[in-house]
Amino acid sequence: MLVPELTLAAPDAGARMLERFGFRPDAALWRLGSQALRVTQGEPRGHGRIDHVALTVPDIDRALADLTTRGLTLDAGVTPGGPELIPEFWTGGLRFAYLAGPEGARIELCQRLTGASAETGQDHVGIPCADLAPMQAFFEGQGARLVAAVDLDRPEGRIPVRFLAFQGGMVELYQPVSPAPRAAPGLWSRLLVTGLATPIHGPEGLVLAPL
Repeated sequence: MLVPELTLAAPDAGARMLERFGFRPDAALWRLGSQALRVTQGEPRGHGRIDHVALTVPDIDRALADLTTRGLTLDAGVTPGGPELIPEFWTGGLRFAYLAGPEGARIELCQRLTGASAETGQDHVGIPCADLAPMQAFFEGQGARLVAAVDLDRPEGRIPVRFLAFQGGMVELYQPVSPAPRAAPGLWSRLLVTGLATPIHGPEGLVLAPL
């Protein structure tokens, strides 16, 4: 099981916001369909090594309309105008939009244009890399399996993206043309993994920790 950890200065307020997304408490976790999160208290310094958690939705327009009526807002720094399209992803392309979650933690909604999920739930955890190859090798060394490799050619340059199945979930590794500095600890602070005995420190400050 793969569970992103969300570190917040005010966990109680963050939990109330997660409820507006549709998450519900379940023992020590928060769940929305197949997606599980853990919320913990700390002093995050913005977006860390893990950039976002992505939820798959059956209909992104309907999902956005529902969530905005609950007072949630688009992440103005990523998709201020609403859903965008990545035609190279999967079969037929992918529509996506980012919402501002607790304390600004990014939560992505995504809809595959062919074979969209019937229910809202887990899609992937997005991890930007200054150097993608060592990060991919690290995950593969922990048992991850490459599912898709796409190089996005954009005006600013080529962006390699790799999707890997890992511990019942999916990680998206991508290398921006100009990687931004990443604070530690960040909002999405660690990946919690079933069966680990002790934390494992990967490249660029990434941490896998016992669930």
